[in-house]
Amino acid sequence: MRPNFLVCGLEHTGTTLISDLFRQIPNLDSGFECGVLLCESPEAFQDYQPFADNMLGGWGITEDQFADCCSSKSFDQFYEKLFKASTVLEEGTAEFFDKTPRYLAQLSRVLERCDAPVIISYKDPRAIVCSDFKRAKTDDFAGWYEQYVKGKLRYASNCYAQYVEHKDDPRVAIIGLEDLAMNARATMERMFAHVGQAFRLEYSIIETLRYENVKNHTVSADIAFEYKRILSKDAQSKIREDFAHLDAWFYD
Repeated sequence: MRPNFLVCGLEHTGTTLISDLFRQIPNLDSGFECGVLLCESPEAFQDYQPFADNMLGGWGITEDQFADCCSSKSFDQFYEKLFKASTVLEEGTAEFFDKTPRYLAQLSRVLERCDAPVIISYKDPRAIVCSDFKRAKTDDFAGWYEQYVKGKLRYASNCYAQYVEHKDDPRVAIIGLEDLAMNARATMERMFAHVGQAFRLEYSIIETLRYENVKNHTVSADIAFEYKRILSKDAQSKIREDFAHLDAWFYD
């Protein structure tokens, strides 16, 4: 048994929103994140932090159940045991997916380990930096950015290289958060079709917000463009300069 599809992308680029849209489909659900495909084998996942510890709450399983999943000889067997043990999946769930943003950073290996279709989410680098700045809870953007930018550039550049390598792979669908906000229906129809699901208009209204980092019941432009309100023009220009090599991710 394998997941019907995988969702990945830089953290805070809409992966949870995309997951909640898919959860509107009856009998389709997921835990919060997994991460097993970042490892060479299920056995190696048992000590792979912080993902291993997060599995207990994220999928509603016990330590013994997690150990049993990790004893699996294949990733398919791992997922089958996880699906049967999970207590967070809605009653009646028949199909599931794996949403793990970090998969983008190792997408080539992930694609080798699981043959499910993949959705990659991304957003404008100015919006990425803005999301991280908000979470830092400081008013000193310049001081924060100086400490932040080198590490973020290194990680984002690695993810971007994987994006470029696989953007034309038929197994991969690329979803820009700005496209989801500005051209919602067509983008959702494309996203759903890629994973073999029929889109229905009512799926665009998220009935129940499972996770606190999703604030809206519908896709809105504010989630994609709030950086224009929060960041100064100088800060936006600086980000544009530093992240210029991620050119396909900028939305103007």
